[in-house]
Amino acid sequence: MRSSFSSSVLASLPNARLRRPAVWIAFLAVAALSLTGCDLFGSNDDEGRRVTTDVVIANSGNFSAQDGSLTLYNPTDSTAALKDIEVAFINSLAQHNGRLFVVDNTASDNAGKITSFDTDQLEQIDQISNPRPPRYVAFPGDDKGYITNQRFDENFNAQPSTVSVVDLVDNSVTKQVDVGRSPQGMGVAGGKVFVANAADGTLSVLDADADTVNTTLSLPDCASPKSVFVDDENEVAVVCQGGGEQASEVLFLSPIEETIKDRVELGAPIGSANGSQSAYYSEGAEELYTISGSEAFGNGTGEIFRIDTNANALDATLEIPQDDGLIGITAVGYDDVTQDLYATRLPVGAGGFPLFTANGTALVLDRQGNEVTRFETGNAPGHITFLGDRQ
Repeated sequence: MRSSFSSSVLASLPNARLRRPAVWIAFLAVAALSLTGCDLFGSNDDEGRRVTTDVVIANSGNFSAQDGSLTLYNPTDSTAALKDIEVAFINSLAQHNGRLFVVDNTASDNAGKITSFDTDQLEQIDQISNPRPPRYVAFPGDDKGYITNQRFDENFNAQPSTVSVVDLVDNSVTKQVDVGRSPQGMGVAGGKVFVANAADGTLSVLDADADTVNTTLSLPDCASPKSVFVDDENEVAVVCQGGGEQASEVLFLSPIEETIKDRVELGAPIGSANGSQSAYYSEGAEELYTISGSEAFGNGTGEIFRIDTNANALDATLEIPQDDGLIGITAVGYDDVTQDLYATRLPVGAGGFPLFTANGTALVLDRQGNEVTRFETGNAPGHITFLGDRQ
């Protein structure tokens, strides 16, 4: 790393007539940083500058057609390309150890699979068969994955279900752990995995080593907990989607004490217009983004809420730019490198309802929610993540 001090300046230090101790301390601190090759405001230059190589949008596809795909957007030259990866109906994406994991339902056998791709060329690496329709995947260890599964009765009512334990070395499901109804997102903290049971309003707390349920936490006044994240302060953030007369909010829990520390009210029902990604956590920015995206179903407002997870407070409410040809919000993601906010939307179909069988649109917004640009996605965009590198 370059030093901002010349040898002549360093040589003059013994003769400098600095009488105040505070001045000496500040001066010597800067000199020490210079000599050690570090700057005051950045990380080691040897690691390189972070760049976003691709914004990855999972296009869920048409469920009956099982035609999920990816849209890859290059923020440097503002180009988008569709990539067919031969998967079924995509529910979510996750990254782990240089791999992108695609979680999808397979309609023919009412089950699912998780396919992994390398993050450089997006070439398929492995595929894991899952006995039930999967929703999300989390990673309690380098070689272990957890998958939340869905289970319904003949009337499509949610039933108690399971979390699949996956061996990432031989790519197989080794165990299924019983949890609550409609398990969704998961967060890993303190050797535990916190699983949101959306239909029960609870969290199943799993021992990540023993693969067993330690306890089930009741979440008072938390309607439909779905998304779970672990923030920079190692707090477990749970997004309660709300509905009916119950407000939406974000709960912040201590993973050690397993108690609620803070609650942040959001003011509108949270949810995706196609039931997919309704929240995104940016580690770099320490911000949580949630969407009130289901305008046609659930009285969504078309707003995006930004929560400061350092202060545990609502930081901003952003209104999506209106467009007569688009409806709802289906996914959200924030690129803390470029400071761009991404939100995907569906085209308007017959009767003013969302159309799930046509290409969607991704909006690129600034910090104030103003549209910077837009691009076309594949059919029914439903999840956003970011691939990066250092240069």
